[in-house]
Amino acid sequence: MRDCTQTGRSGKKPDLHKDIMKEELPERYFNNKNKPKQIGDLLKELFPPKTLSRTNTLYNNVRNAWRNIVGEEIFQITRIDGLKNRILYINVESSAMIHHLTNFERHAIIIRINDLLGKNFIDDIRFKVGNIK
Repeated sequence: MRDCTQTGRSGKKPDLHKDIMKEELPERYFNNKNKPKQIGDLLKELFPPKTLSRTNTLYNNVRNAWRNIVGEEIFQITRIDGLKNRILYINVESSAMIHHLTNFERHAIIIRINDLLGKNFIDDIRFKVGNIK
């Protein structure tokens, strides 16, 4: 058996690990041989995020339900930031409004959104001070 540290006829050490990897893995894993891809980037390609996008029908339904429930005045100082794991994230203009919505309105809003959308769609709402433009 040949030792891995021996040099071949060309004077270079053979890269047995690379040869074994090429035999075991399909060619698509070697599309960019000079720069390895990070595992996070590969996972993002395989599993796109399940969040609301502004072109999404679900986003428009939640946005319309939000506007109907909270009214035009509160709708103007809030913005839907996303929906992930059945939690609706809302950016709010001021911390005083966050206090009001969190302590007095949150549970009623959750129930009304779920009623308007026809299913148990949202479990919680998280408010944060953020950009509403």
